[in-house]
Amino acid sequence: MFPKNSQLTGEPALWAGLVASGVQLLAAFWLPWSDGQVAAVNAVVLAAAGIWVAFTTKATDNGGSIKAAILGFAQAGISLAVTFGWHATAEQTACLMTFIGLVVAVFVRQTSRPASSQAPGVRIEYKTSG
Repeated sequence: MFPKNSQLTGEPALWAGLVASGVQLLAAFWLPWSDGQVAAVNAVVLAAAGIWVAFTTKATDNGGSIKAAILGFAQAGISLAVTFGWHATAEQTACLMTFIGLVVAVFVRQTSRPASSQAPGVRIEYKTSG
């Protein structure tokens, strides 16, 4: 969807705006969607753009912003599903978000041990006299 080698000088926002405008155009002429449904679709588009930005900028916080972007996308997706007729209780939604949070935590891991003082690939050999 986004150009592979784009510099982050506004392109993600422009692409998300173009998609949002396209969704509004489709809803205005061909799709029988309400304003709320259009807003929910656009929220998912913006959340997807947030994930793309988090991954392409290679966050320096060890994956914290990527986790937040994925969880935001999941929340937007649940809102979209509810907007289009999915009937979920608060307990079901909370359970789903907890599961998604745990899945993200398993696959986007943050370092929990200090970095080694020895450079990778460097071997230290000790010679004894004699």
